[in-house]
Amino acid sequence: MFLIRQFTPKDFQQVISIEKDAFREHDPFLYMKLYEMSSEGFLVAEKDGIIAGFVVGILISDIEGKIFSIAVNKKNRGCGVATLLIKTLLNTFRKKGVTNVELEVRKSNLIAQELYQKLGFYVIGMAPRYYCDGESAIIMRKIINH
Repeated sequence: MFLIRQFTPKDFQQVISIEKDAFREHDPFLYMKLYEMSSEGFLVAEKDGIIAGFVVGILISDIEGKIFSIAVNKKNRGCGVATLLIKTLLNTFRKKGVTNVELEVRKSNLIAQELYQKLGFYVIGMAPRYYCDGESAIIMRKIINH
């Protein structure tokens, strides 16, 4: 059973380890800045004192949220951790009055795209050459009902 809770600075090393393993672009200091900007939207999944994954969501406006980053360690992929994290973040956004949430996902990341679609996200566009390596991003949105 995974506990979903807010990130605390003591989680930093474990989160950065997961982030470094999951993403080609790596900036650990960005995560501390995001925590300072939006601590309510920075969630971790914990099991037996070990961080299994994290999600970072930020408010863009009073009604719009953005999933900035989500990652799960290799050992816990396919166990529903990402789904739990996103659902919890969407509930946090809903309580704040957010009505739509957007995210970007690599065009090549079909597993993540499928997860987002299962959670009600749909494609609204493309961002050519979005990532540092030149790969394009698919932009997805979900409307949150109150």
